[in-house]
Amino acid sequence: MNARQISCYLIVCTVILYSVSVAASDYADYSRRPLPELLESYSRFKVNFQAGSNHNVGAAAALMVAVGKKGGREVLPFLEKESLDKGTHELIRSAAAEAYVKNADVEESVNLMRKLFADPSLRSWYDYVNKFFLQKVKAEEESLTEEVKGDICTHLLTIVQSTDSAGDALDAEFFLRDFVPGYTNSKQRATLVRYANTGNEYMTNNFNPIKAHFDAIPPKQRIDLRERFPDLPPLPDDAPARSSAKVAIAVAVGIVAVVAAWLALRRRKAHETA
Repeated sequence: MNARQISCYLIVCTVILYSVSVAASDYADYSRRPLPELLESYSRFKVNFQAGSNHNVGAAAALMVAVGKKGGREVLPFLEKESLDKGTHELIRSAAAEAYVKNADVEESVNLMRKLFADPSLRSWYDYVNKFFLQKVKAEEESLTEEVKGDICTHLLTIVQSTDSAGDALDAEFFLRDFVPGYTNSKQRATLVRYANTGNEYMTNNFNPIKAHFDAIPPKQRIDLRERFPDLPPLPDDAPARSSAKVAIAVAVGIVAVVAAWLALRRRKAHETA
């Protein structure tokens, strides 16, 4: 390495170290700033992001965390909006969602988690926020109403049935095994056999035992949790639902057949009487 290269290398290192120190001081300053100033600072970041710049994304995410700590429940609408804004960088969205879950109650949190899961663009960090959500549920389990518990179970069972992420499925699986009586032998859990024998060691170790478990349980002996959670979606092996028009036609055909049989029987009796 010649003198010029060494000089350039030292300059680059100096710039990096300076940038890191400035960023660190900015993050530390956030805790001492009032909420209106934090929100104003974020609005300036947002203008730059909307203009196509991703500069200072890390600082904006740290600012979002500070907003959550400083604002508490007051900033829940703001945090929800930013976590769901598809025009916002995913690092900032995940920070906003995490701050929301930490400040919201469980019922509010599960509503946000549903919205986040419904957005395929968030799959890369949904599981990160979900871990905070499940920790919150476990910590507050004894104080939850049956209605809220039902909402949580419906959300997680829907993930078990439909997600294409093995990580999300396992997070829900580990939680539901302890949270829902009857889950272990349920039809909903049986859908996880789709991940068995996939060739991935981690998935094999977790999902192949589930397949072995259900290979030993006849389908008729499996529990359908829709009896307890009626808002669950159909199972993959359910018979296709018939449309209302087809049902109406079938009913009409049935009525016509009954009437025709009754008329034929009446004519027969009349003929025998004659």
